Amino acid sequence: MPIYEFHCDSCAHEFETLVMRASETVRCPACDSEDLSRLISAHAVGSGAPDTACGAAPCSPAPMCGADACGACE
Repeated sequence: MPIYEFHCDSCAHEFETLVMRASETVRCPACDSEDLSRLISAHAVGSGAPDTACGAAPCSPAPMCGADACGACE
């Protein structure tokens, strides 16, 4: 169940919402319009090392990193 960010083309309001199904109709909470553009989320783009939980080197693989084992995950 991904959370998507939207921009309302009618009133320029930006918001995020949980979308349960692809067929679900999303409406702007400010003006109730369906005239929306889905935005690219910043968290969808990563720059860290894919094999560590926090992306910082040197870091232990997950789940040790989440336990603050490396000190870089603070």
